[in-house]
Amino acid sequence: MPIDITDKYILKRPFGTLVPEQDITKQKILSMLEGVKRIFTVGDATTERLVSFGITPDIAVVDGLERRSRRDHSIDYHAKEMLCTNPAGTISKEAVNVLQVALKTPPPITVKVKGEEDMLALPLFTLAPKGSAVLYGQPLEGIVLVYITEEKQNQAKDLMEKISSDSK
Repeated sequence: MPIDITDKYILKRPFGTLVPEQDITKQKILSMLEGVKRIFTVGDATTERLVSFGITPDIAVVDGLERRSRRDHSIDYHAKEMLCTNPAGTISKEAVNVLQVALKTPPPITVKVKGEEDMLALPLFTLAPKGSAVLYGQPLEGIVLVYITEEKQNQAKDLMEKISSDSK
């Protein structure tokens, strides 16, 4: 049974460092990613932006949509594809299982989601190795960069447990 988290306003706040739209440059993102072991993206626009900067994510989680509208072009990113289903506003067990497999597979990987990928950043925070970075879009504001630390993993786990207990 997927976890329904559509009504959780807490998830609207950036989980990491917000880079405002007007400040997003190749140099800025590269400097923020210095020393990062692995790079993960969630969202078509974020993935496309990084790829356009010459940054290849280890894992890109995409759904072919941008702000719930079908994108008219695909991302020029050559990677092994994995597929999963994840209904809007949820975190499905299937999606989490696919992310776990993707993390053990040599990169680059594109996880194509049938449904919606937005909420999949949360389990990625808990699964990604420490020293990695997860980037996702903050609609109409910019890109959020989350450095994966034990503290961030614990915050994400706590939030997922709270959401899971609230939806019972």
